[in-house]
Amino acid sequence: MTAKTVKLQQELRLKQPLASDNHEALLNLVRTSSMLLKLSDRFFSQFGLTDAQFNILMILNDYGGEGMSQQELSERLIVTKSNMVGLIDRLEKTGHVKRRSHPTDRRSYQVMLTAKGGEMVEKVKKSYFREVDRMMGVLTDSQKRSLILSMEKLRQYLKERQA
Repeated sequence: MTAKTVKLQQELRLKQPLASDNHEALLNLVRTSSMLLKLSDRFFSQFGLTDAQFNILMILNDYGGEGMSQQELSERLIVTKSNMVGLIDRLEKTGHVKRRSHPTDRRSYQVMLTAKGGEMVEKVKKSYFREVDRMMGVLTDSQKRSLILSMEKLRQYLKERQA
């Protein structure tokens, strides 16, 4: 199945062409990101999760049984500490994660994936990766590689500006 491409100018019903390729590229990135977030919200809501909650479960699942501190999780997800506390609170309330005292730092907690959390990861993963494959299947391998390299380069620029 081939997706028909629609120029951003048409999609946004702009009367004038965009000012430059730079502006068009940036707006394409923002528009696509917004659409991905909406699709993501709809997908994960069927499991009673948010995309951030699923990412936490996936990270903890990949990390193994040791758990991670909330600080480590927030750095990997790029969310604020206060947002992380709320995310963990909700996952703990639903029984997907548990907190335990950090073995060497009494000021922090280790967040651990529970058996129920592991089951949720397994339940969602298959559908999630099928949806990812379906969506990314509209791009050729060359286009995917180019997209990956372009996003890495842009993220590197942004990281350097945040320092």
